[in-house]
Amino acid sequence: MQNQIIFFNTYFKKLTGSQGRTAKAGRQVMYSFLLKGFSILTGFIYVPLLLNYLTQEKYGIWLTLTSILGWFGFFDIGLGNGLRNKLTESFALGDMNLGKKYVSTTYALLICIFSVVLVIFNVCNVFVDWQKVLNTKTISNQELYVLTSIVFTFFIIRFIVQLIGVIYLADHKPSVNNALGTASNLLSLIIVYILTKSAIKGDLVLLGSIITIMPVLLFVFISIYAFKNNYANIKPSFKAINFKLSSGLMSLGVKFFLMQVSAIVIFSTSSIFIAQFYGPKEVVVYNIVFKYFQMPVMIFSIILSPFWSAVTDALVKNDYAWLKSSIRRLNIMSALFSLGIIIMVFISRPVFKIWVGDKVNPPFSLVVFMAIYSIINVFLSPFVSFINGTGKIKLTMSFTFVEMVLYFGSIFFFAHVFKNSSGIVVAIIITSSVGSIVQPIQTYKILNKKATGIWFK
Repeated sequence: MQNQIIFFNTYFKKLTGSQGRTAKAGRQVMYSFLLKGFSILTGFIYVPLLLNYLTQEKYGIWLTLTSILGWFGFFDIGLGNGLRNKLTESFALGDMNLGKKYVSTTYALLICIFSVVLVIFNVCNVFVDWQKVLNTKTISNQELYVLTSIVFTFFIIRFIVQLIGVIYLADHKPSVNNALGTASNLLSLIIVYILTKSAIKGDLVLLGSIITIMPVLLFVFISIYAFKNNYANIKPSFKAINFKLSSGLMSLGVKFFLMQVSAIVIFSTSSIFIAQFYGPKEVVVYNIVFKYFQMPVMIFSIILSPFWSAVTDALVKNDYAWLKSSIRRLNIMSALFSLGIIIMVFISRPVFKIWVGDKVNPPFSLVVFMAIYSIINVFLSPFVSFINGTGKIKLTMSFTFVEMVLYFGSIFFFAHVFKNSSGIVVAIIITSSVGSIVQPIQTYKILNKKATGIWFK
């Protein structure tokens, strides 16, 4: 294992060069590979455990419910991404006082926003017929009310406390952020395993409560530790809150928010549409195929994880040579990953058999379309990270509406063409085609200093 790690590290340095910024990124990638690899493994083990603890329909309900709750991530309005870019600039300039103000102001804004959201949700939740929303009679509406109230409350709190991960990202330490995600996944896995060995079977309220509460406690502990040690100089405080900075944070944040609207809507509604068209059981089939083809996407995201903040740093220092060489090498990697995804299509049947047995049997059409979507995702990722790092996202933001129209138009057409969730994935592929044309063009315009007008806003 040690020899393999040394080999990969040497290969990565050859592929990405040996400059200081790249060497730092390489170390972070190596750490992240170990952490994310473990996280992917726990994620794969997690699925059959949940299928054993819950019925397939209850698992589908849980997946659909968490997708719905993901909608409320809208209210972050991109503040986390805005902080990431602004804080990276502060680190690059060595201005810790400004960094402290940005951190304090972001926490204050998120607490204010999500406190209002939390109150509104809990008032409105009394009147929601969750059985109808989730298309199920398996669980009583009262039980679903208790589940949604608990899960949503801690889901919202997590949005605030996980901001510590953004700070590590801004400081070019994505491996630490990955470690937090891995620890959270491991906690969930241990909890589910214990529940499968207990006398309590199929209790979705208990499962959901524990899974959402434990990560919040983890992030709170890490935040306290980090602000006491690593980031004592930017520890949030009431005195450092400066709402005059909120315009800069929110201006950039809102752009990120609007840019990500289509992605949030797509992945928050896909499970809902599948549940309504085909029932909660089909949500499980879709989710299993999605998880399988997300594996190469997640691994590639590990390689990309330092790139966003490194782009911001390079632009502050006007290092265009590094930017060009990095994009070129990342594109080579994306081609290799795309080849790997094609191979995954041909070995998918035996992998699913080993992974989930006979409980789930995904159709080949779903496998193929999900693979196509993953290839598009891998191809676009370097360009998306580059544009996000530059903060020149007005163009991406502007075609969000076009993507939404394409998605909803396609979903209702293809949902009836196919008799399974393949139609949903086709709609997602069509939606992604917009970015796959525009974002590479913008990237090369910026790199060659030819971007003007909306291409440079």
